[in-house]
Amino acid sequence: MSRKNPQAKKDFIKVFLNQANDNSRDEQAAREFLQSEGYDVERAKKEGINRIRQMKLDIEAAKTEQEMEAAAPLRLKATEWVNTLLSNATFDLRKLVEEEELTMSFSHMEHLTTEELKNLLIKHFTLKFMKG
Repeated sequence: MSRKNPQAKKDFIKVFLNQANDNSRDEQAAREFLQSEGYDVERAKKEGINRIRQMKLDIEAAKTEQEMEAAAPLRLKATEWVNTLLSNATFDLRKLVEEEELTMSFSHMEHLTTEELKNLLIKHFTLKFMKG
């Protein structure tokens, strides 16, 4: 099917379109048969889609759980790192934000509680340690 042989391209398109039409007719015939037997095709379709969605959510949840379990040692390391940082008498949050290139507003930082700041930094350093 090269540019030199436009007939081959036309033949391919024709075969492809014929197959698509056949599939469409087969699907319609199957739908009509199932409906004639009292089967609710739309309900089955919705249930199938919902099952697929639930399976996707379950897979994502399992993946997230595995990632969290894998990151647990790094989170512990990050927690220790942050505790050391915060206990340092010369700790300067503005300097840390600049050095770590954190995206955060200085006005927002003023309203953070110590616990919120600690959690934010633990998340940051956990991700940083995960990247290597």
